[in-house]
This record gives sequence, structure tokens and C-alpha cells, in this order.
Amino acid sequence: MNKIIAAFDGLKYSESTGDYAIDIAKITDSKITGVFLDDRTYTSFKIYDLVLDHGVSEQKLRLLKEKDNQSRMISANKFENMCRKSGVNCNIHHDKNVALQDLLHETIFADLLIINHTESFTHYDEEYPTRFIRDLLSNTQAPVFLVPEIYRKIEKLILLYDGTNTSIYAIKMFNYLFPQYKSLPVELICIKNMDSSLHIPDYQLLKDFLKRHFENIKYTVLKGLPEIEIVNHLKDEDSNVIAILGAYRRTMLSRWFKSSMADALIKELKLPLFIAHNK
Repeated sequence: MNKIIAAFDGLKYSESTGDYAIDIAKITDSKITGVFLDDRTYTSFKIYDLVLDHGVSEQKLRLLKEKDNQSRMISANKFENMCRKSGVNCNIHHDKNVALQDLLHETIFADLLIINHTESFTHYDEEYPTRFIRDLLSNTQAPVFLVPEIYRKIEKLILLYDGTNTSIYAIKMFNYLFPQYKSLPVELICIKNMDSSLHIPDYQLLKDFLKRHFENIKYTVLKGLPEIEIVNHLKDEDSNVIAILGAYRRTMLSRWFKSSMADALIKELKLPLFIAHNK
């Protein structure tokens, strides 16, 4: 049994985060901790909502704060009731300090974090991935299951491999957390420079490793820029896939799975991502 944390903005409850978390918990016989990031500095209202003709209204501030508190409790109760109806063991954390710092601390004591890729904890519209998600992925202490806005059952695995330790590390972590998915179709994608051969780095070692963990593997080698070729390749997928990335770090050594690669997948494709990196 793994410890899964599902992170929520209680003011903008993510249905898909709840759906994916419950589905994964049932498949892996895991316990979920619903982490509701009730950051005191983050509200549903803006400061100008409080300004009346005679100045800032303390009474309106109290009413709006109470409305936010009620929204957060309704969201937490909704998730808890969904878990109970699904027969999933769960508990709820209400973290009331800075959202990013609280969530990063929670990841130290978790096997997996599930969160929607749209989370921002801000009033402002942002391009995806948001600053919150970027900072989270760069500093998390647990693998992250980044989910789209609509739940879809996982039917195929995409392994993104660039020949580095970090890409193998992600594959290992996914396998350790989800051995139940070993029978699903798997496609390993490797991108090479236009002037390179089609040889997959460490192919024999890689093949020997993967065949012990997955039952049905296809190897695909493409040429070009990874953030273009991978996106184009996955756009043609007709299955409900999850892509497994090897890294998301500001100081990474890999020339492939830099933030632009993950960013491209988040921006262009509405599919779940499993992102893991070893520090």
C-alpha cells in the first residue's frame, strides 16, 4: 500500500484530481490524503471587492472570508464522501500556510502526489504550466501525477527515454508504484538528432530491464526536436495514454527533458503526466 496525496484548491475544486486519485487508490490498494491548501493569503475575492463609497468594509470582509471557509469545507467534504462511497481509505489535511511550501513539505512523506495541471492559487490568468506548477515540479520530494481537467481511464503507457539516468529513474518509479499496469501496452519513444543514427542508447541493457517489468513493449525512434516530435506523435494517439517523463529540474543535466519538454506536453496535450526526478 502506498501513501498518495491528492492536492486541492478548495475554492476551485478539481473533479479530475479526485477521480484520478480514487481510481489509482483502488487499483493500487493505497490510502489517500486529501491535502486542501487553505492558504490564508489566497482568497476568492480581490481587494477592490471590499471597497465601498466610505472605504473598506470590514463587515463585507468577514462575510467573504466566511464564504471562502464554507467553500473549502464543502470541497473537502465532497472528496471525503467520494472516497467513502468508493471504498477508499482517506483522511483530510487542511494546510493553512503558504500553499507551495505546505505542499512541498507534504511530499516529503508521500509516495505520490496527484494534482491538476491548472492549479495556480492566484486570481490571475496564467499560461500553462502555471508558476505554481513549475515551482512544485522543480522542488517536489515525490513523483507527481499531473492530471488534465477531464478524467480518462489509462489504457497505454508512453515512456520518454533520452539515455540518461533520470529517464530510467522515472520508469523505475512508475513501475514500483504501479505494477498493476505492467500488462498495458507500452511505447518507448526516443528522439535522435537529424544527423544521428537510429540506435537507442544502451539498447540491450534497456530492453533487458524493460522486459522484466512490462509485457507488451513497442520501441519508436524519431528524429528532430523532442518538444516538437513527441507532441506531434502523441497527438495522433487514439488511446487514453499517460506519458512518463524523466525530469523537471532547473539544474538538470539532460538536454532533452528540460522544462520546455514538460511544458510543451502540458500546453499542447490533455493527457496525464508522470514526472519524477532523482535529486
